[in-house]
Amino acid sequence: MIKDILSIPSCSFYLSAYLCVELFSSLLPAISLWFSGQLLSIVQAAVETRSIDSHLLIRVAAGRFLCQAATRISRHVKSRLAHPLNSRIKQYYSVHTFRAMARLDAPTFDDPAVQRQLEDSLSPNSRSTIAWDAVTTALHILATLIQLTSQLSVLISVLRHQRDGPLLALLSFAHSLYEWFSSTSPFVKPGVWAATTKDQDYIKSEGLKRTVIDPAHRNEIVAGGMSDHLTHTYKAAMDAVADRAGDFFEAATIHRMYGRLSISSFLSDPLHQLPQIVFTLRAVQHPASIPLSLASLTLITQTTQSFTLTLFNFFDGTSSIADKLSSIRKLYEVGNIPNQVLDGTLPFPEDQSSLLQGLSIQFIDVSFKYPGSESYALRHVSFKIEKGQLCVIVGANGSGKSTVLKLATRLYDPCEGTILIDGLDIRTLKLSDLRRAISVLFQDYTHFPLSIKDNIGIGNPAHASDLEKIRKAARLGGAEDFIERLPDGFDTYLERPVKDHYSNLPGRTVDYSELRDVAGMSTGESKGLSGGQMQRIALSRTFMRSLVSEPNVGLLLFDEPSASLDPTAEHDLFERLRQLRGNKTMVFSSHRFGNLTRHADQILYMNDSVIVEEGTHDQLVKQNGEYARIWMLQARAFL
Repeated sequence: MIKDILSIPSCSFYLSAYLCVELFSSLLPAISLWFSGQLLSIVQAAVETRSIDSHLLIRVAAGRFLCQAATRISRHVKSRLAHPLNSRIKQYYSVHTFRAMARLDAPTFDDPAVQRQLEDSLSPNSRSTIAWDAVTTALHILATLIQLTSQLSVLISVLRHQRDGPLLALLSFAHSLYEWFSSTSPFVKPGVWAATTKDQDYIKSEGLKRTVIDPAHRNEIVAGGMSDHLTHTYKAAMDAVADRAGDFFEAATIHRMYGRLSISSFLSDPLHQLPQIVFTLRAVQHPASIPLSLASLTLITQTTQSFTLTLFNFFDGTSSIADKLSSIRKLYEVGNIPNQVLDGTLPFPEDQSSLLQGLSIQFIDVSFKYPGSESYALRHVSFKIEKGQLCVIVGANGSGKSTVLKLATRLYDPCEGTILIDGLDIRTLKLSDLRRAISVLFQDYTHFPLSIKDNIGIGNPAHASDLEKIRKAARLGGAEDFIERLPDGFDTYLERPVKDHYSNLPGRTVDYSELRDVAGMSTGESKGLSGGQMQRIALSRTFMRSLVSEPNVGLLLFDEPSASLDPTAEHDLFERLRQLRGNKTMVFSSHRFGNLTRHADQILYMNDSVIVEEGTHDQLVKQNGEYARIWMLQARAFL
């Protein structure tokens, strides 16, 4: 970690300066203590000679003042150095974590164990990072150790010749240490433990609370008139919970408080009073030494508080260093999480121009289960799609259509069987080459919290900044017209990742619309886009990859591409796809039969994870099987 931090531009300078200031700051308390010891010498001289060395007193006062000023300046300098250091380290490890997460394949990323590992590797505080916390902790421990050593050596030299000085110091430290050990009992018992609740009323109340907080449920709550029912149910649950309400930490705190009053806790007060008792006895025995003893007691009390606080910080720092090191190890381990889909070694294809003729796909006795599922998504599926063919996979939802496309792009590997691309085992091909040769739009397509321009352009990273190609892709996807009508056009965000903030005036409702206009603030979000429009943007991203770029793609996969489109838009889309695909292989999955199946070179009818029928439209209609039955059911709706 230190090696990486020192490789960050300018970090070595800032880190060296920060270390020097930290070490200088650690010596200031001991210097200040030395000046305080000089005050004892002044008091002792005053008792013995009845005179005060005014020059020495001025130097001591000036020295203490300079120590305070130096402490304040060093804190300021440290804060000024910490900001650029923290920012640079945060940016470096932000890229490190982003790269580590971006490289994970689908089954690895979905693994709950990996999700927990990713959560553990991220810093809980967005203002800092695990690396910066570890650096500051290590430097703080070093500085604290120097501060303790220097303070202790000065204190011993100051009190060595003072009557009862060592005894008073020992008693003061004993009390402080006892207080610290008494207050550092663990929040929960150490070791491996787990906590849960079986209180159904509390569980229900928390579920209801999340229901009304989550924006995803708001439309259904309003449309269904659920407000009163939810409120009544929540109140009843809270009444049933009564004083048992509270999360884990509240319950643990209450439980912990039960053991606070004990016999040992009564020892604190006598320990606290012992230094004053010793001072009183000494004052009775030697009245003339009262001024010096009083000065010693004051110095010891002040030094003890400072020394004890420093000691506590040292103990706290050393106790957390193991956690810091563990966090650093997790931070680096997240970059080495092995992907479950192993990369192949064969470059693909050997001849780039062959992609213009399309790619062939063959499934040989393929079976597949999704991770964590006991049921088969595909069972002993075999078929072959020749180069340049238009294939339509039809069937009900859940029949396995989408799974075929996910296996063809090698998002997952089959449990059994073999998949061939152009006659080559798909496992042997380089993943980057394979996925560069395939363009796919899944049924569960996603939109990124980026602008529409970036959402489309990301389909072809090599041309992601080419606005003309992005516009062409949007035109082919049927999205250009409504995008142009948006206030921010292609710069509109589908989901703005950074929110605006507004003042909170208690008791007043403020209309911020005029202020936003003056400040040039725009929501910049596509709140009013329909499902069909959002799907057209996803289609445009696919066009950006498969049709705007040159012969880089030989296989086009579309999973329910018209699910949210109206009949006219669906017809126009299919016509554009058929005309623009050239000789490339194209595979559609759909649960609706229509004009597309009439033009298909091959139709695979799936049901319950297997291929039931296979052939052209005319062949399957003549067979008078399941395909023909479903075709007639859908056709009657238009007669």
